[in-house]
Amino acid sequence: MASAARVVVVGGGIAGLSAAALAARDGARVTLLERRAEPGGRAQTRDDNGFLFNQGPHALYTGGAAMATLYELGIDPPGGSAPTSGALALRDGRMHALPGGLVSLLTTSLLRLPEKLELARVLAALPRLDTSTLDRVTLADHLRDSLRHERTREIVAAVVRLTGYAHAPAEISAGAALAQLKLGLDPGVRYLHGGWKSLVDTLAETARKAGVELRSGALVEQLEHDGAARALRLAGGERLACDAVILALGPDEASALVDEGRHPYLETVARACVPVRAACLDLGLERLPVPKRSFALGIDRATYFSVHSAAARLAPEGRALIQAARYLAPDESPAREALEAEFDAMLDLVQPGWRELTVTRRVMRELVVVHDLPRAARGGLAGRTPGAVEGIRNLWLAGDWVGPTGMLSDASFASARAAANAASGARLLGVAA
Repeated sequence: MASAARVVVVGGGIAGLSAAALAARDGARVTLLERRAEPGGRAQTRDDNGFLFNQGPHALYTGGAAMATLYELGIDPPGGSAPTSGALALRDGRMHALPGGLVSLLTTSLLRLPEKLELARVLAALPRLDTSTLDRVTLADHLRDSLRHERTREIVAAVVRLTGYAHAPAEISAGAALAQLKLGLDPGVRYLHGGWKSLVDTLAETARKAGVELRSGALVEQLEHDGAARALRLAGGERLACDAVILALGPDEASALVDEGRHPYLETVARACVPVRAACLDLGLERLPVPKRSFALGIDRATYFSVHSAAARLAPEGRALIQAARYLAPDESPAREALEAEFDAMLDLVQPGWRELTVTRRVMRELVVVHDLPRAARGGLAGRTPGAVEGIRNLWLAGDWVGPTGMLSDASFASARAAANAASGARLLGVAA
């Protein structure tokens, strides 16, 4: 009988933690190497005076690959759903009811009657839409060709930004974007009690219980290979032999570890990735000046405002945690002063009086949301980087830029599952030395 495969996972974010736990459950001997002092990556949570801020607005899509993988691991992260009543649409510096249900659609001042009827038809048809037929069509082209009214196009584009976190209608695959919209509308999202660090902690404990050796502060310098991965060299001179490796890293980090960044396959895929970015605001208030206004979405501007503490336990009792965002176009890099002014103007409109109640505030100018935009030119999700690395037969990738399944954290978990399946069978495939 073949002995268990020695699998090394590099990277302790949610992709790495889930890949490690799944590979161990599949029978592999797994070591996870994380260069930072604690695992989590971009899923860490910052505690500021009792306010628990994720690194930008985070939501778990309850009908996606992430939840399916978590259920497989026996994890059902506690949290809540955002209130749907009273959602606002912001346009031309004014507030309107965001049309989401029948009542808000009928009563909103945002649309004229013909536009309301067109949007109603879009919402009614969306559940039956075969999004795969639109994988190679840009969202901008699809909206132009399928919708008559510009205001209707604006609303659909804004809600797509909300569910996919991406502001690139001329590049993003309409198939990928609308599939994500369907997932966001039904069954919806969950905001996690205690922030995403609670999920990271649960994943880490699940991995340990499965037998994974978690090593923090372990800096990997290079992967040794001869057509198959043989070992990893760590800072300080340690050499860790392996039967299979999973790089649960961003594209540039993964490429840098192989052939000093000159491996032809990894160098090419890293160069081809187009990151999705956002500017994000963390705001903690003593209380909400206008409690009923907990969500607002920019229509003519790529902005987002949400009181996350209205859905999950993220703030001290009676206080309010707000996370806001300005979705950035691929070539956009706004100055901090302009971002601050834009966030302030939105807050003044939605929550007048917020300044006097501020406990803590931070703006992050350019946060990477995901490492690769699913572009129409590459066939949408199917065109993303495959998990198996060409030229190194026992090296796999995992992350939000890998594989044909899901967006955001769904892609991380789905690619982790695929990599764990492949890596745990490495000895059976005859790739061990």
